Amino acid sequence: MRVEALKIINKMKTLKLQKRIAAKILGIGINNVFFEPERITEIKDAITRQDVEDLIKDKAIKKRPIGGNKRRSGKIRDLRRIKGRKRGVGKKRKRVGTRKRDYINRIRKIRTLLKHMKDKKEISSEKYNSSRKLAKASVIKTKRELINYLKENK
Repeated sequence: MRVEALKIINKMKTLKLQKRIAAKILGIGINNVFFEPERITEIKDAITRQDVEDLIKDKAIKKRPIGGNKRRSGKIRDLRRIKGRKRGVGKKRKRVGTRKRDYINRIRKIRTLLKHMKDKKEISSEKYNSSRKLAKASVIKTKRELINYLKENK
């Protein structure tokens, strides 16, 4: 019985060839080809490209409608951006890593300079601590600012 079932399945004609040809003609993927269920027998008989083209003209073979997101809100947002909205400081996206790396490099330079000055006894420990806190709070952002601050507050 099982052998007979396999023979019947092998004799049944699949529609892979027709789907492939139709997909190529329509310029879409195989999964987007739709066959009208009532006209399957006609589609099975179509073995040439011309036959498939005729079936497409007769609307027995169609494209599936392409679904997806309509992006209505996205289009509105893009129009607002063109006008100049949604472009303020709060909308600028920057990697946190880059800001952090910038801070680390800046603070290391200032701290090494402060330590060097403290070791040479150019500044007192109180001045060192206060300058270090100002650097951490980003009041002093560069070495030049640090030197100017220390000159003004001797």
